[in-house]
Amino acid sequence: MSLPYTALHTFHLAVRFGSLKQTADYLSLTESAVSHQIKRLEAQLGYALFYKSGRQLKVTPEGIKLSTELAQPFDHIDQVLLTKKQNTHTLTLYCLPSLLESWLLPRLLAFKKANPNYDLAIRYYSSAPDYLDEYSLRIGSHENYDSTPHSLTPIFSGETLPVCSPIYLSQHPNLLSLNGLLEADLLHDHSDASWQDWFSLQNKQLIQPAKVIYEDFHLLKMATLAAQGVALCPETLIQQDLLKGTLVSLSHQKGNIGRYYAIEQNRYAHANTHLLIEHLLKS
Repeated sequence: MSLPYTALHTFHLAVRFGSLKQTADYLSLTESAVSHQIKRLEAQLGYALFYKSGRQLKVTPEGIKLSTELAQPFDHIDQVLLTKKQNTHTLTLYCLPSLLESWLLPRLLAFKKANPNYDLAIRYYSSAPDYLDEYSLRIGSHENYDSTPHSLTPIFSGETLPVCSPIYLSQHPNLLSLNGLLEADLLHDHSDASWQDWFSLQNKQLIQPAKVIYEDFHLLKMATLAAQGVALCPETLIQQDLLKGTLVSLSHQKGNIGRYYAIEQNRYAHANTHLLIEHLLKS
């Protein structure tokens, strides 16, 4: 069965944008023309590629499988055809707030001095799209079992240590024991899973439910410094706090085993994007 290249490319773009209208605008076509191409492709394949859920366009399981196979070759073709335009394209970085001040910004200042003609856009990690184009990076934490269609470049460990402020420790002197920690005000990042796992490694069971959950490490660290309780914090990101004594480690037992921070990028990232990645890694 011979499938039309144009219809396959249109389908690929519709999955990327999640919208027939945006696909039509990108291709300078009418929305009905895009819809017709996809319907004709579905007729040739013998199964549906999209379905409507309210006002949203959803991809069927069969469509997801086909899209996965098409993504890399079409991304590569798009990059080759648009090389000249990409040379002046803005590079966008989506980064966790906790990494902005301590890790990313100092490296970007050096990069801009060495490459003053490059345009950069810095955005929060939470605003990143599912699909990263050839000029975008996403910098965040990952687990060993994570799967992603993009390329991952590890930058440092995200394994954690239980810490608190000296003030909180002075108010709760029994924190250096496991039983004392079980009774402490435990601060949670996303869920109570990290603390559950940490106690399980030491044959203890955490019974108390999570009372306060913080959206990210940045908020979690602020609460810990403010003597609100004990938190599992990435060791790499609190080295200065431990040296200054503003945070105190309560155990050598690490948590979140296997977690790491990484740069995530399109498998066919533009040469300018690779240049930025290389600079961030060697700084």
